Amino acid sequence: MSVIRSVAAQWNKAEFAHKLEIYLSQDSAINDFFVGVTNRTTLCTLIAAMVELPAEINNKDFKIDQNQVFDYFFQCFYLLFIKEIEHHTLTQAEQLILSIAVYFANKINKQKSCSDITHIQKSSYIITAMSRLESIRKKTVHHAKIWGVIKPVSCLARNIGFQLNFVASHNDSVQACKPQIIMTLLIVKILIKNEILFCSPMMTFLPALRLKSENLSI
Repeated sequence: MSVIRSVAAQWNKAEFAHKLEIYLSQDSAINDFFVGVTNRTTLCTLIAAMVELPAEINNKDFKIDQNQVFDYFFQCFYLLFIKEIEHHTLTQAEQLILSIAVYFANKINKQKSCSDITHIQKSSYIITAMSRLESIRKKTVHHAKIWGVIKPVSCLARNIGFQLNFVASHNDSVQACKPQIIMTLLIVKILIKNEILFCSPMMTFLPALRLKSENLSI
């Protein structure tokens, strides 16, 4: 019986994906989204696997309307929003689902007079959440670029830290290490400016750095 149920469930998902694909193909604006590798069949199959299927899917007279489609995209948007927040990565098909969800949200917002209040609230949620997500994406890209130079900077800072620890016990070596101290200060300022947290190897030399920078009036 479990095998039969499993086959039936897969059949229902395939039938749902097919009907959803037919609906989406009728909107020329949505067709413009499919410019990459992902096609409508792939997208609809993914959505069918993510959402709760309607009970009347087996009814021959069952047709998908805009409100139902928006509900399906809202369900997917909610799940994918959480996924990107936690893992910072989505597939092309998942990115496409977010984009089309925003399209439907904007469309419903323009039709407020004939839209259900629940759908209006959901559309506002999608638009607000997407705006926040785009802001997070920009910060993630920015930090990724910064972290691209963190490793070599950390190695440089570690080497300078060894010298500064030596300088801490030899006051006559302060002037000799002045260039290294200045360079280290510049590195620290850059990292602070870009909101990068210090790793433990870098933290070890900061007390000596502060002491010597005061002596050098930097």
